[in-house]
Amino acid sequence: MSIPDTRITPGATGKQDDLFAKPGRVLVTGGTGFVGSHLVERLVQRGWRVRLLLRKSSSLRWLEGQPVEYAYGDIRDKASLAGACVGVRGVFHFGGLTRALSSSEFMEANAQGTRNLAEAVAERAVPGAFFVYCSSMAAGGPGIPVERDPAPVRTEGDPPTPVTPYGRSKLQGEIALREVADAHTRFRYVILRPPVVYGPRDEGLIVLFRWIHHGILPMPRGTTTRFSLIHVEDLVDAALKAAEVGARGTYYVSDGDEYSWNEVGELAAQLMAAQVRTVRVSHFAAKLVASLGEAWGAIARNPAVFSRAKVEDLWQAHWVCLPEKARREWGFAPRYSLARGLEGTLNWYRLNRWL
Repeated sequence: MSIPDTRITPGATGKQDDLFAKPGRVLVTGGTGFVGSHLVERLVQRGWRVRLLLRKSSSLRWLEGQPVEYAYGDIRDKASLAGACVGVRGVFHFGGLTRALSSSEFMEANAQGTRNLAEAVAERAVPGAFFVYCSSMAAGGPGIPVERDPAPVRTEGDPPTPVTPYGRSKLQGEIALREVADAHTRFRYVILRPPVVYGPRDEGLIVLFRWIHHGILPMPRGTTTRFSLIHVEDLVDAALKAAEVGARGTYYVSDGDEYSWNEVGELAAQLMAAQVRTVRVSHFAAKLVASLGEAWGAIARNPAVFSRAKVEDLWQAHWVCLPEKARREWGFAPRYSLARGLEGTLNWYRLNRWL
């Protein structure tokens, strides 16, 4: 069992007295990751006192020098969360599993882990605290076309139809959070459902961009996929604004447009000055490669990046959502077009020698 341990990070800038004079302490999970590290930077800039929940093995490469506290624990172990949640005014829950060896691992981290954290917040946080949960569009699932709507767009009123173990675990995490919040009424919750997130530090799409850099644009054969995107800074904007203005409920957030693989691939190729040719990959070939990757992952005890569930995601035709409810209720306004966001992302990859 993990023992909560809170301390100020080595290399923190500024005096400790100045740090504790800043208003409001918040807890961040997933703060060492791609989206979470951007969130931590912005919270610090805005004057929040930030406490990170992390394991002792977590890499802090994106957070060096940030004036934050560490609270060691694991969302799968509720006892380890008690100290982390004491006295916080809010929680940004951006941690969880995106890759796992089994469905049960997804459920343990993303569903039960969210319940554990929500219960710890109800018991230990300041009354009236907020809880912002970064879920996923995968929890809602892809749009389902019908005769009167052959190009569906996901809305918050649609019944959820997740198609992967990851999506189902994120949906169960949402349900757990709502149940705890409704039972205790000590905190308000906001659930954000972003589509694919991209931006500096993202390791998820780098493989695609490397293929494009070498002149190949892989695309699923047999389907024309529509999808939404959101830049990491826009997702951080959404989380901060939802927390600060008192939003409550579930919201899709995206940049407000829809894209195809051709559109994204051609723009990336143009920005990289690359000549690309499209390579159509069959569903069978993709599943075969994914199965081999999963088999090796099981042997190495390291979940495959490209899994059969990922294949099912890629072969869905309609992954489009719009942020209209968030725009209407609390003024969410994305700042990054695909051209602007992709240019900045690719420049960051080049400067850091990822491309």
